[in-house]
Amino acid sequence: MLPLIGLLIGLIIGLFVSVPVPSAWAPYLALLVLSGVDTLLSVLNKKNEAKTDKDNFILEFSANTVLAVLLAALGRQINFELSTVIAFVFTYRIFKNFREIVINLYIGFKERRNAARAAISEITSGENKSKNKND
Repeated sequence: MLPLIGLLIGLIIGLFVSVPVPSAWAPYLALLVLSGVDTLLSVLNKKNEAKTDKDNFILEFSANTVLAVLLAALGRQINFELSTVIAFVFTYRIFKNFREIVINLYIGFKERRNAARAAISEITSGENKSKNKND
């Protein structure tokens, strides 16, 4: 939850602070942001599925970012916009991870709701049994 709060604070600060970025850096900066959001949602998704390793976050972020920047630089060398393709891939992964997080949250909510209903029915059935014994 802490990384998500940090991301939201960073986005809010970024909306109000104007930092000039050279136009040549724009594709790389966009890939950096998409890589960060993708890695964050991937780690949150793995955490919900209990498949997480906390040290994996930095490694995954670094690997995704380096590979994306190298591919974008290669695309610039061969005069082909690979950064657009990479942005589509990251966006797809972001939405896929977000969908899985929402599904896991819904399943968890549903399980807690069913457990609460079962507990309430046990309590009410226990009260009904005690009333019947007293009669």
